[in-house]
Amino acid sequence: MFHVKRTVSWFLSGALATATIFAAPLSGVGVTSPVTIAQAQSVVAVPMHVTKGVQKLVKLLPELSSRYVVYGGDVDGPGVSGVVVTFAQSATEAESSMDDAIFDGQTGELLRLNLTSKAATKPAYPTEQQAKARALAFVAGLQGTGAGNTYQARAVYKNKDLLTVRLVRILNNVVLDDDYDCLVSFDASGRIVWFSTFDGRLYEKVSPSSLPSPQRVISSEQAVRKWQENRPLELVYLLPIYNQSDQVEAKLAYVLKNGVITQQHTGSALDAFSGKRLVTPNSRATTTPSQTINVTGTGETWVAQTETQARDMLRMLFKIETEKLPLSIYEASYDDRPALRYFIWGNFGEGVPDADKISRMATFPEGSSNGEQHHLLVTDAKTGELLEFSTKVNNPQWSNVKTDKKRERMQAEKLLNRLTPSGSNQIQVTENGDERYISIIADPLVNGISVYGTNQSVENGMYTIRIDSWTGTWEQVSINKPASIKYPARSQALKEQVAMNRLLQSYPLELTYIHQPDYKKDTITWKLGYDLSFRQTRSHCFCGGEFKVDDTFYVDAITGKVIVNE
Repeated sequence: MFHVKRTVSWFLSGALATATIFAAPLSGVGVTSPVTIAQAQSVVAVPMHVTKGVQKLVKLLPELSSRYVVYGGDVDGPGVSGVVVTFAQSATEAESSMDDAIFDGQTGELLRLNLTSKAATKPAYPTEQQAKARALAFVAGLQGTGAGNTYQARAVYKNKDLLTVRLVRILNNVVLDDDYDCLVSFDASGRIVWFSTFDGRLYEKVSPSSLPSPQRVISSEQAVRKWQENRPLELVYLLPIYNQSDQVEAKLAYVLKNGVITQQHTGSALDAFSGKRLVTPNSRATTTPSQTINVTGTGETWVAQTETQARDMLRMLFKIETEKLPLSIYEASYDDRPALRYFIWGNFGEGVPDADKISRMATFPEGSSNGEQHHLLVTDAKTGELLEFSTKVNNPQWSNVKTDKKRERMQAEKLLNRLTPSGSNQIQVTENGDERYISIIADPLVNGISVYGTNQSVENGMYTIRIDSWTGTWEQVSINKPASIKYPARSQALKEQVAMNRLLQSYPLELTYIHQPDYKKDTITWKLGYDLSFRQTRSHCFCGGEFKVDDTFYVDAITGKVIVNE
């Protein structure tokens, strides 16, 4: 029965009277004492609604009553957008103080608090029960008496020098998903120094009557059985972040299909009534499926250290002649990756530095002819290995030849033959693009197992080929595969059933209210599901591309250990 997590009722309601939270002494758990609210002195005028939020915070943390309040204006970041206020010890420290808080720009409610920790010769952390009581009272004080939300002190854990309490919102005796959690942290002196609420959900009012009733859900035992029947795990080879010329060792891992944190629930969540897998519209489950092809590699080595080698590579691999184009060679060093050598062909105009030409590939000087081209070849500065090639055309003249995606696919496969190791190679291919462009995203299969790099986006493969179907030119070709990889044998991997059990031991299924937002209609639809009880510790920014593998947590397929990368 370890597979299902059951909610326990250890909580205080937001309807409780607001209490002052104090850092010492800790002889009486949950003891409160009224104080006179001291308005913090203000260096810069603070908007009235934010002032009320500051007053509420000062009442809860009297140590801030003697501080100078500095209004910093708007901020925006993962999980929090609002206005920042700094609490300075004096007017002279207004610019240097590290103590700050973020408030909702419209309501003045506290979204995030960050105070500098104080070192303690003898640590005086609260006990687990004391920490829970004080954290719950702090959150109740922030909510006031009208919100009616109920929070449970779910977990207490030590992270570096802070003791943190996770508070989970509960309605109808069912937890709400991650956006509704609050985190409260104490330093070694026992002070509250950190608070966060995901997306300000602490202050959102949700009526229990508007949520699906949990009375007719499938049993926890049925949920576990359905979850296992769905086979939510995928065995993959994970490649670490590597230097291009280094040999890397692939890791056998069971990852969760369709992700962990990229939507409002994990990819394995089940509808609590039907037992079917929950699918978010436009999630990866609905994207273009991949297909597996066999590529006979020629095993050719593509290396360019000199101008002559670079010109020969473009002629032999891409059938491009560059003798009549001016060439610039630029080398750049980086802290987090190997040095690169850039071969840049084309006319960029007078006075353009070589380093700037890389970002101005699509920019042609005034007077350039239609069809004029810029070419960029990128190699490892040490080994000369081919990493990337791209072409940009000035005002391309569309070919009269009818666009033929099949032709472009064959062209891409021929190129893959020349880029892959000698012999038969299984390649997993995904195709996307539009009317003009076609992109072939190719990843190798080894021992029948997909190979993915850490933080590899869905738009990029170990081999990525992008062709302009209107002009027939190679828009971009990139190789993101280490030159030498050591793969553990598939036989070393634990059985899938064992991996599922290990994951359920770490994060048992839990009955959860899952909100699915419709951003166009600005509405929320509530689902009742069984999901893994993993709770995030921070907000994540999804402003970039989506990753092929969400490795927020996974099961090491050889040791069986659940690895968390948050």
